[in-house]
Amino acid sequence: MDACSAIRYENDHSLSLHGQASMNSSLPVDSYASAATLPTAHDQRRMHVLAAARTCFARSGFHGASMQQICAEAQMSPGALYRYYPSKEAIIEAIAEEERIDAAACVAALHGEGSLVDRITAVGMEYLRQTLDPDTGGLMVEIWSESIRNTALGQRFHEIEAEVRRAFHAALLRAQEDGEIDPGIDIDVVLTVLFAIGDGLVMRLQIEDDADIETIEPYLRRVIKGLLGAP
Repeated sequence: MDACSAIRYENDHSLSLHGQASMNSSLPVDSYASAATLPTAHDQRRMHVLAAARTCFARSGFHGASMQQICAEAQMSPGALYRYYPSKEAIIEAIAEEERIDAAACVAALHGEGSLVDRITAVGMEYLRQTLDPDTGGLMVEIWSESIRNTALGQRFHEIEAEVRRAFHAALLRAQEDGEIDPGIDIDVVLTVLFAIGDGLVMRLQIEDDADIETIEPYLRRVIKGLLGAP
């Protein structure tokens, strides 16, 4: 299981515990780590609500989806749902935290073995595989749309991307210093192009949903190699 898949698995089992820990800083670290491996029925219901919310947000947008729609998708009464999340904003924040954890895990793969081209290609392909799910891909489109707007929610997603960009920047800078990639490339420009390619592929795969994603890998590798000026 690669880093991105592993963190998705961890999210499915313990995201709600992350939220509880942030609201209760006195929770012992050892107790939290142990509890995270054994989701309670309450945790499972919270994750069920998040899955339903993702479906609704992918379908109707963050602003278009209502708590009533989320309740219907989750097959829960409003009273029952509010036991897990007091508002739509709380649900969105939980999803944003989920995205942040996913992004951190994918970035961790940059520090694995192999050439930088290999590592970036692996991260990019796993990102694309995750967004093949209609709800995930649709949600990404909504996240980009929200990020364009000058809203608090858009700013939250900008902060998540900024964390990812800093990690990529550090990896490319190290590769330049080690002589692995062209020392003359402008890292910031390369990252803008690289991220644009990733975003564009996600959008294209939402349109061409019958495309074989695995056939993209060798071409993506060529593009990354060319951008980095790798031998």
